[in-house]
Amino acid sequence: MSIGMTYEDFWYSDVRLVEFYRKADELKTKRRNETLWLQGAYFYEALCDASPLFRMSFSRKAVEPRPYVKEPYPMTELELREREQREAKKREERMKAEFARFVNGMIERKKLTEAHEDKGG
Repeated sequence: MSIGMTYEDFWYSDVRLVEFYRKADELKTKRRNETLWLQGAYFYEALCDASPLFRMSFSRKAVEPRPYVKEPYPMTELELREREQREAKKREERMKAEFARFVNGMIERKKLTEAHEDKGG
């Protein structure tokens, strides 16, 4: 009865039901164990991120904790691929912005140089 099977199912139903209930209970137990393990991983990471606040520091600089993770850990291959694609897109956007700043800076320098040369400098 501890695996979720009723008294009636045990005594009056198909004998093979016991195997299915046992397997279902094993899967439920495994899922719960993995959930608790994941919760422990989140706690551990959170404590590690906040640990600089718990240390005695003799430096005069302010101690800053690391920020908590912005999104949950990926649990499936699909979630992992989606996260990697999002991160790659963010990197690409940052690189585009940096390159645009670089080009704009070069254009401004060229304009300043031309303006300076036009004044007879």
